[in-house]
Amino acid sequence: MTGGKPRFLQLNTFYPAYLRDFYAAHPGLADAPYRTQLNALLDDGFSGPHMMTRGMAERGWETFHVIANAVEMQKRWLKESDMSFSEPLNTAFIAAMQIEMFRPNVIYILDPCAFDSKFIRQIPTRPDVVTGWRGFPIPPGTDWSEMDVIFTSFDAIAAAAPQFGARSVLRHYPGFPADAPAPGNEAHDCDVIFSGSVTSHHRNRINLLYDVWRASQGEGGAPFRFHLHMPDVSALHPDMHGANRGSLWGNAMLRALGRARITLNIDIDAFAAQPPNMRLIEATGAGAFLLTSHHEDLSRFFVPGKEIETFRNGPELIGKIRRYLADEPARHAIAAAARARCLADHGLARTTDAFNAMVTGKLAGAAAPR
Repeated sequence: MTGGKPRFLQLNTFYPAYLRDFYAAHPGLADAPYRTQLNALLDDGFSGPHMMTRGMAERGWETFHVIANAVEMQKRWLKESDMSFSEPLNTAFIAAMQIEMFRPNVIYILDPCAFDSKFIRQIPTRPDVVTGWRGFPIPPGTDWSEMDVIFTSFDAIAAAAPQFGARSVLRHYPGFPADAPAPGNEAHDCDVIFSGSVTSHHRNRINLLYDVWRASQGEGGAPFRFHLHMPDVSALHPDMHGANRGSLWGNAMLRALGRARITLNIDIDAFAAQPPNMRLIEATGAGAFLLTSHHEDLSRFFVPGKEIETFRNGPELIGKIRRYLADEPARHAIAAAARARCLADHGLARTTDAFNAMVTGKLAGAAAPR
């Protein structure tokens, strides 16, 4: 790098269901300038604990953010760049063009399996430092030989990444955004909430949610209001489908978590519930009372029994739901302590400081500086 600010580019893909719902809720936005659409998406809070460009700009970087599969926004970028392509758009090719035109010193890829080394080799001017973040199983055939760093918060990914060619692995954790909605004073609109998704990687989650649904219908005790917020419930037992209230995303989800008496977090099967996943950070930051899968490492982030509550199996999960539905003072005290701990120790500003230090060090040590 020569004179001027270093350049940082973040490359994302967002859930197609979220993008569909977002643009449906914002008619006319697709005709707005690229930056207007991008800011609207970032302001909406989807995947907020992983969004780094605004924080990196505050730390002296020139930044650019690409959401590769936000087709309406990519069309607008093409128009503003006096270019056009036939549809369906080759979104990976357009993302490569954006990277080449911006010429980042550091690129940060949040979907490094879809955008792996095969993609990086298509960019005429390789960034000085290529990084990615992964918190999910790595598909066979993934090529990370062009990845200077894979960031992760999970031991399983840290151990596996070099086998896929990653040159180094560093720890990075999601952080709660300072501009996320604060807890309101709204009345509780449900007793127990789960907001998320279920896939073939979530067999334990599917089984436990069915246990909760049966309990909510009065099996083994008093019934309670149980709400699901999912884009797709086809993997769940058909009897449960009526509990689904539809997708919640970003800031709307955070507000809903805070309005529930109990928020559930049930981790993915593959990582044996190793914390922290993003919902752990989001729920505590939103001021929710969180009941989450037990793991020995959890106490590194929040104190069970004081800042969160945990369960090891279905009977313990149901037992603690009933216990804390009946103990409002304990719920409120634990939720307040969790939010205070999250803001103090797990805020996005703090995790961005650590991330900035790591990528700055990698850039300084790059073998072929710009």
